[in-house]
Amino acid sequence: MNKLIKTTVIAALLSTAVFAQSAEAQQKVGIVNFQAVFQNLPQARDIETKLQSEFKDRIEEIQGIEKRMSELREKQQRDASIMSPSERVELEREYEMLESTRQLKIRALREDTNRRTSEERDKLMMDIARATQTVAGDNDFDLVIQSSAVAHAVESADLTDEVLAKMTGGN
Repeated sequence: MNKLIKTTVIAALLSTAVFAQSAEAQQKVGIVNFQAVFQNLPQARDIETKLQSEFKDRIEEIQGIEKRMSELREKQQRDASIMSPSERVELEREYEMLESTRQLKIRALREDTNRRTSEERDKLMMDIARATQTVAGDNDFDLVIQSSAVAHAVESADLTDEVLAKMTGGN
């Protein structure tokens, strides 16, 4: 019986020692504000310029339609008293056709622009994630969490500036 008590006490002490060591080996956790990194990157500002250039011809086409519509409205107001009823109807039909075409082209442009913006943004976010992994590895962090998921963290755990520096070549 005495031997059983000694064995139990020794087992309890060993298990306590094992748990104490694992509690001491805490994980190093960092945070990154992905949105702040994204907003401060020159590449993010370049996305808008790149897309404007990509869709320039389509934007100009829509502007041309709008200009033609304006010309038709001016003609209608200017020549209303001397136009025949059939000319008025023809002018109104052309205007309505242009308006329908304009709306379709605007909708298609908006959809394509949104899709391309998402593609470019996703690429940049993947680059930010890779830079975060590199910074975390370089600083021996076990876990990095987006700052939006954290209620409180010490300033020393924030890797946002380091990730931004890595992305801009500052590091």
